[in-house]
Amino acid sequence: MRIPGIVCALIVIGGCAVKKENPTDTLGADTMNVEAATNAGTRTGSPVPGRPAPSQTQNPPTTTPPKPSPSTSTPDMVVTESGIGPIRAGMTVAEAAKAIGGGFAAPRGGSSGCGYAVMPKAPPGLAVMIEKGKVARVEVRRGSIPTAAGAKIGDTEAKINSLYAGRVVTTPHKYTPDGHYITVTPTDKSANRIVFETDGKVVTEYRSGALPAVEYVERCG
Repeated sequence: MRIPGIVCALIVIGGCAVKKENPTDTLGADTMNVEAATNAGTRTGSPVPGRPAPSQTQNPPTTTPPKPSPSTSTPDMVVTESGIGPIRAGMTVAEAAKAIGGGFAAPRGGSSGCGYAVMPKAPPGLAVMIEKGKVARVEVRRGSIPTAAGAKIGDTEAKINSLYAGRVVTTPHKYTPDGHYITVTPTDKSANRIVFETDGKVVTEYRSGALPAVEYVERCG
């Protein structure tokens, strides 16, 4: 019988069927591994063997500094015995408008009697009385507009007396119990005044201008 030869042939054939590694397949696998490692290194910043580490230095973003806005200088709106800023008691409506560069008009009812100037850009709380066509007084009814000496609404009576030492006259308030009018006379002995109204403790409003209008207890009717 020749069966052993057949078995041997089958064994040889089986042995010949064993697959060997193809160099091309191995190269493809290595390339994929390197590429995967490179991608991972790029994401994490870790160096990949055989390749230089990616640079971690980045150029800072360039920014353009904002251009400064043009200055909008305006006269100091502080109160003196004569008025506020460039607005003075005794000025006509046209003179006051020119002094502040516009934004100042006669009262809506006309300027022949007593009324208040139209000032769309006035500081909050400011009113300017016009009497017989001229500035009679300025009134600070609220807000933080100061006097040239630094007095403002909310200051104590003691502070007003200290700021204007030797120049004040205190009289009872007509409508506020315990309140006062603290009237400041100017050093030049003119007919101008500053009158602070208080509740007996602090300033609640104040005004400045020429006599007799500056001492009117009531405003224009």
